[in-house]
This record gives sequence, C-alpha cells and structure tokens, in this order.
Amino acid sequence: MTTLRDMLAAADPHRHEQQPARARRDHLRNTVITAASHGDPPLRRARYPMVIPVLVTFAALVIGMVIIASMWTRSGSLAQAAIRFEVRLAEDQPAPGLRAARVGSSNRTVYLHPEIVVTNDDVERSSVIDGNGPSQFWIDVRLNAAGAEKMRRATANHLGKPVAILIDGDVVTAPTLKSPIGGAAVISGDYTQGDAQRIAGGMRGAAP
Repeated sequence: MTTLRDMLAAADPHRHEQQPARARRDHLRNTVITAASHGDPPLRRARYPMVIPVLVTFAALVIGMVIIASMWTRSGSLAQAAIRFEVRLAEDQPAPGLRAARVGSSNRTVYLHPEIVVTNDDVERSSVIDGNGPSQFWIDVRLNAAGAEKMRRATANHLGKPVAILIDGDVVTAPTLKSPIGGAAVISGDYTQGDAQRIAGGMRGAAP
C-alpha cells in the first residue's frame, strides 16, 4: 500500500541528487562569510566639503594679482601721474581781466590772459633734454598740427611780451617772445632728471 510519504518522496525532483557533505557545506558557508567581510566599505561623507573649492578660488585670485602686477610693471604710463599742461599769453604789467602769477620760485610776476592757447590735447610728444648745467634738465614739447597753428596765431601779435607755460596751474617759465612760436616749445627750469621725466610723461597722459 502506497502511503502519502511515499508519494511525496516520489514527486521530489531532487531525490536523485547527491547531498553535499558536511565539510563542503561548511566550506561554502565560510566562503560566503569571508567575501561579505571583505566587501567595499560604505562611502563616507567628505569631512571638509568646502576645502577644495576655497583653495581653487584662492589660487585664481593669486594668479589674477600676479598678472595685474606684471601689466602694471611693464606699462610705465599706468604708474605716471597726470600733468596739466597749458600755454597762456601774459603781460609784464597788470591790466583789467588779467590774473597775477609768480614765475616759478623767482620774484618775477606776470599777468595771465584768461584764454588758454594750447593744452595736453595739443601735445604730440614730449621728452627730456639737457639744461644749462650738468644736473639741470628741461622738457622739449612738440605740438601736433592743430596745436602748432594755434600757437602761431596767438603769438604772431604778441612779440616782446611774455608767454607763460603752466604745469598743474603754476607758471614754471615765461619767456619773452622774440618771434612767433610754431610747433615746438621748451619748458626750462631748475629740474632734476626725475622731475623732468615725470612732467614729460605726465603731459602725454593728462586731460586739460
């Protein structure tokens, strides 16, 4: 007589498979446990998440400062102060509408006309030249075509009278005209080489 146990055993699809030995089962279990214990550790959150972005920003600022400093060093005009240059007709005697001004550090006074003949806009180039002494330097000024024409017209009828050259509002020289001035003028004075270079360079970079 066939019992229920016999029927279940006959229906088991693994009844003919050989059961693994105990030692093999233990080996498989140990292999699985060992593999699990050597798995990749979980990702850790960065301890200082802002350190790298801050370092990158700081490096960019340093590089930018180095580039700007290099440009400043190479371009002398960036470091030069602007100089206001003017030429005005003047008189030796006071008259209505004229302004008194001392010439340099001397005791001489001239009286300036209000009209400005030429300014920085009329300067084509300026350079340092030797003065009367070994440590004295003057500034040679060359005017552009428009400036030269204005000077010729203004000085043609002013012979025998002074023409004042002003730097930053001060009269530095006021020679008496012997002939009309064209496109060249000399700023004479007791200048050191450094002062003359500062004035010559600043005249080209200033606005009136």
